[in-house]
Amino acid sequence: MRPSSVRPLRTRNSPEQDAPERSDAELVLLAQARDPRAAAGLWDRYAPAVRALLFRTLGPGWDLDDLVQEVFVGFFRNIASLRDPSAVRAFLFGIGLRVARTALRKKRVRRWFHLSDSGQVPDVASSAHDPSSRAALFRLYALLEELSDRDRLAFVLRHAEGYELTEVSSALGCSLATTKRCIARADEHVTRRALEEPLLQSYVSRQDKGESLP
Repeated sequence: MRPSSVRPLRTRNSPEQDAPERSDAELVLLAQARDPRAAAGLWDRYAPAVRALLFRTLGPGWDLDDLVQEVFVGFFRNIASLRDPSAVRAFLFGIGLRVARTALRKKRVRRWFHLSDSGQVPDVASSAHDPSSRAALFRLYALLEELSDRDRLAFVLRHAEGYELTEVSSALGCSLATTKRCIARADEHVTRRALEEPLLQSYVSRQDKGESLP
């Protein structure tokens, strides 16, 4: 499914472009009423953030355009269940995490059946243009591959997205105590393995200073 199937096209002189910017709550109410203007407004506002969330969660090597589409399709399919129209960001990100978790599981299936060497799609996209940074990014996500899906998502939400512990717990649908254990396991594993990787030793020092993932 391509972006045009979710985001309606608008002409240069469309009245929508001249209208005051709508709030999240107004856009959600329009979406629940099946008003086509809602799709454009929500896509413009949140597609970049959803894409960033998916990239940080999954790493390089994915068709993010298709996954972003899948998130928005799921959003509009389930829009009636959104009780608080102002909570659209959390609702979208929750769907994004479910899409990411499904993608990780499908990747493992592809690897088991040898559909590709890595389980990833051939296209390799990365925001890192410097070769050494790009290599380090790939190595970091290779270490994350060694974690369970839940530990990986907890690690990324905490360190890459900057979620508070309670927010991670809510996003993953598990208790605060379980969330803390997931993050502790992931931190210990990634730090220990990163110290064995020359490319990632600077990452460990950044983590010690409280800096986030690239």
